[in-house]
This record gives sequence, C-alpha cells and structure tokens, in this order.
Amino acid sequence: MAATNEGAKPLEDESQLVERVRQGDPDAFAALVDRYADQAFAVAYGFLQHAQDAEDLVQDALLRALERIDSLRPGSSFGPWFYRLLVNAALNRRKYLARRRTAELPLTAPAQDSPALDSERAQLQTRLAQALGRLPGELETVVILHDLEGFTHPEIADILGIPEGTCRSHLFRARRVLRALLEDFEE
Repeated sequence: MAATNEGAKPLEDESQLVERVRQGDPDAFAALVDRYADQAFAVAYGFLQHAQDAEDLVQDALLRALERIDSLRPGSSFGPWFYRLLVNAALNRRKYLARRRTAELPLTAPAQDSPALDSERAQLQTRLAQALGRLPGELETVVILHDLEGFTHPEIADILGIPEGTCRSHLFRARRVLRALLEDFEE
C-alpha cells in the first residue's frame, strides 16, 4: 500500500488543506485524517503489535500534528512529516509499553487449520516479532515501513530524513540480520 490512499486528491490540494488547517478549518484537518489514518494505523500496528495501542498512538500523533502544524514548512508535504512524527512516537511508545505488555485477544475467529499449523504460525509470528525487535532502531523502522507496510524507498527516505541509498542499505542489512536470526527456524 502506498503512503497516500487510492483516489486521494493531488498533492497540490494537500498544501491547500494544510493552509486551511493553519487558519483553523476543522474540515480541512478531517480531510487529512481521512487521507492518512488507515495507513497510520497499519504503521503503528507494525511497531506495537497491539490494536488498542496502535489506535491510541495514531490519535496522539494526529493531535500532535494538529498542534505542530505551524512547524510544517509551507509547500512541504504533510504525509512524510506526519509519518516522521508517528514513527518517532511509535519507537518511544514501544519502549514504554515493553514494561507493561499484555496479550491481545484476536479480533477474528481462529483459522480452521489444524492445531499444529496454528501453533507453527503463532511460533513464526512470535519469532519474527522478536527478530524485528532485535534490529537496531532505523533498520527495524525501514523493514516495517518497506516490507510490512509497502512504502517505497523514496517515501521512507523522506519520512526518516535520510538519503534513499541509506534506506536501501538499511533494508539490505536488516534482511541479512533477520535471515541470520531466523535461519534455525524450519519451514
């Protein structure tokens, strides 16, 4: 999934929305929320692995964006700026939540597969989450944004404020580390 929704208005309209938000137009901010909330939830969930925490984080990041909208340079895109706020908040929130993590109840009915297959999937998901958590911060962030959420290298570079080549290098290194961490896991 790309950073902007299918059928979204052109980026030029986004700068007009930001200007209207600066002038206090709540409908303009609602349009930005509509444009970014779903993808923001997916990104937050990628970091936190807990639906309620991800929802809280997105709400907090949206409020922070509204409070800090004047710090967005005129003509700059809202999306990368907002995702940078979100990712930084996610990294901070995850550190805090690591001290009080509780198990999340599944939102959907369990799969109709065999108990052995369900167990294997759960074990793989746990191993992947643990391996991701062992990556250095920016490497993990790039993997989550690229491999789990579908952002492109230019979008990630813009969000993180790093060169595109650095983004590609981080992804290559992260995948190599993940392969090493997961090599003993049987398919």
